[in-house]
Amino acid sequence: MSLPPRINPRSRRVLHVLPHAGAGARTYLDVLSSVDDYEFEIFELSGSRSPIPAAASIAGHLPRLARAAHRSDLIHVHGEVASLSSLPWLVSRPSVVTLHGLHLLRRLRPGISAKLGRQGLRLIVGAADRTICVSRAEIDDLDFLPPRLQSKLVVVRNGLAALPPADPELRARARGSLGLAGDAVAVLYLGQLEPRKDPFTLLRAVQRAHAKDDRTVLLIAGDGPSAAELRALGGPELRLLGQRADVRGLLAAADIFVMPSLREGLSYAVLEALASGVPTIVSDGRGNPEAVGDAGLVFPAGDDIRLTELILELSDPDRRAALSAAGRARIARELSVDQMLRETRSVYESVAKRAPSRVTRAGPTYGR
Repeated sequence: MSLPPRINPRSRRVLHVLPHAGAGARTYLDVLSSVDDYEFEIFELSGSRSPIPAAASIAGHLPRLARAAHRSDLIHVHGEVASLSSLPWLVSRPSVVTLHGLHLLRRLRPGISAKLGRQGLRLIVGAADRTICVSRAEIDDLDFLPPRLQSKLVVVRNGLAALPPADPELRARARGSLGLAGDAVAVLYLGQLEPRKDPFTLLRAVQRAHAKDDRTVLLIAGDGPSAAELRALGGPELRLLGQRADVRGLLAAADIFVMPSLREGLSYAVLEALASGVPTIVSDGRGNPEAVGDAGLVFPAGDDIRLTELILELSDPDRRAALSAAGRARIARELSVDQMLRETRSVYESVAKRAPSRVTRAGPTYGR
């Protein structure tokens, strides 16, 4: 669906095209909404994440997308699927793409499907004026592009505003609402419950840690296709919280944050944990080590034994305190919201400067 634009006549209008409702890119857009001199309209191509319903929904929304693109000064498309669906407007309008983790390419197995995925990315990068990669790992994975297309890539890492330390009263209330004992070591996961995120490795690790130290508790906030299986496999160490809006409270209650995923762009859940001073452990899946840098701990993806060791290592409050300070410092120093806004605005300006020589102001003719 298309959400109403916030219009200031002195601002340029940016149409943000998302693949579906509830996309992780919405957090990204919440941060970007502060870019000076630009007003946003958000267009969701589908209300579903499931491929078949999504395909039908996308086809039905294309005429409305054409009209929305026509009234915008710049189109900013998020992810590979939305970009492939928006190719006519990437070509005909001043345009920016953000890849958000190359999830389509990275999940394809070697062979014809991977070749088609690479060809799709050649089309996307070729059509857009600029393509934003949210991590250096994305640039590395696009090394198959010819030099003329690689020159259109730019790294703009996700950023967050610094967060104040959790108020002790907030932490006490949050832990009390979750039924956590005073000495519990709460391990938190935030995100979609799906195979790519690999919550099962985390569950096995916490079960091992709980067997050695029964203070260890796993809090899983989120929903998805893996929820029922996690519930069936879990025991007293697991609290499945479902979809939650109180992220700040959950982070205040947590002692450790873990992102076990096989691949990410630059995860906002990880950045929120760092910014909140929650000691963070990530897998070495693409994008994760780049998010934490030297401010977190990294384990081999799928290795629940190593993850168990790291969780037990962080049962030491002094070790947690050191990582907490390092996480906050990393956000302030290298992943700040100011840096993200400044660099994104620079990309927009570079595209806008080239607009008169390449834009067909009439845009695509169908659907109008």
